[in-house]
Amino acid sequence: MANQSTTGFGFRAAERLGNTPSIGGQAKYQLQTAPGVALMKNDPASIQDAGNQGFIQDASFATTDDGGTGGAAYNSTNHAKLVGVLNGFFFIDGTTLKPTFANSVAASQAFGTNPNTGSTNGFAFVNNDPYQEYTCKADAAISQANQNLLGFNSNNNGGTSKDGQSVVTLDISGATAAATAMFTVIGSAEDPENEDIAAAGCNVKVVMASAARLYG
Repeated sequence: MANQSTTGFGFRAAERLGNTPSIGGQAKYQLQTAPGVALMKNDPASIQDAGNQGFIQDASFATTDDGGTGGAAYNSTNHAKLVGVLNGFFFIDGTTLKPTFANSVAASQAFGTNPNTGSTNGFAFVNNDPYQEYTCKADAAISQANQNLLGFNSNNNGGTSKDGQSVVTLDISGATAAATAMFTVIGSAEDPENEDIAAAGCNVKVVMASAARLYG
């Protein structure tokens, strides 16, 4: 039976490994003004290890802000490891100079000066629990044999969003046995209308792969 939708929604926090309730813990990371690449809620995130080192970046774009490779071709051996999944942003709007919470930050979006810090940097909120499970949309059928065995990356973020939130999906065709991909698929998310693993659009549960995450 076909799944109801094949539209992605990034990576939404679900329960925690061990079937324990998610604590919803998140940390605040420095976000550079006028980033070279956009950032969107529910996308995987890493820390820039070149260029503007130490600042958060969206890891789902084909080329990340530090010049590395993200998205479908991500490889944790050669590129910045994941810290978690983006969950929103705070900055001083560069035009209105008002404190602003947002689901996304556009490429080259310049911030105003924060009167409390004296800096034009903003903040990114990141769910950085290494044992957090996420629900995402598979872009193709995923066999039972590939679950809890192979690694998967997000598809490339092409700049499209839904109200500022990510619409990326999980790249099934790029599954790899090498311990270099972003996520491991645990199984179906058991959404009654989107749980057919034999068709594109199944909602699946994933966790950050141990070799791809910076913490834990």
